[in-house]
Amino acid sequence: MTSQTLRRWAAVLLTGGLCLAVAYLFFPSDAHDSAIRFTAALGLVGILLALPGLVAFQSGQAGRARVNGWLGTGLTVLALAALEIPHLVLGTFSPSSLYDLDAYHAGTWGQLELAGLALLPVGLVVLAVATWRSGTYPRWAVWLLVANIAVGAVGGVVTPVGDALRDPSPNYLLMGLLGLAMASLARDRDVAPAADRRDAATTAAL
Repeated sequence: MTSQTLRRWAAVLLTGGLCLAVAYLFFPSDAHDSAIRFTAALGLVGILLALPGLVAFQSGQAGRARVNGWLGTGLTVLALAALEIPHLVLGTFSPSSLYDLDAYHAGTWGQLELAGLALLPVGLVVLAVATWRSGTYPRWAVWLLVANIAVGAVGGVVTPVGDALRDPSPNYLLMGLLGLAMASLARDRDVAPAADRRDAATTAAL
């Protein structure tokens, strides 16, 4: 993946994560609230940007993390798609489908959401390990993934903390910040050839 392509996908992932974070910051708890259409639409745009952005994140390190990296990415993308897309689509186009949340959670889409919740931590752990072992991105990219896992676990277990943090808004912010790691890698790739050319010119002059 070229530096320019990395930058483009970095912007996509960052934008997707920010859209999701803002959407869940203001997402209403009651589907009767008129704000649900806008927040769900913003979240839908975010998830449709973030999922291919995560694939691009893995593509950037695939040379050094082929099996574990793609496994972690595949699990994470599948989990997020199951967790987010159905209710964001319904919230955008048919909010009345979410009026009875008990019925929604008992149905097919609700069961998919539960499966996504169970699968997501596994995918993030595998992806974090792959990112650590590959050494392609800055180390803080790994800690973003670790923080995502920790924040999700605390928010899921301690409900008042999750409510205070507007869970899962912080998780998507952390995910979006992985785009900065991609941009950092692109910058390093641009700097390295320039440094090599300077060294070659200096050697030639001597």
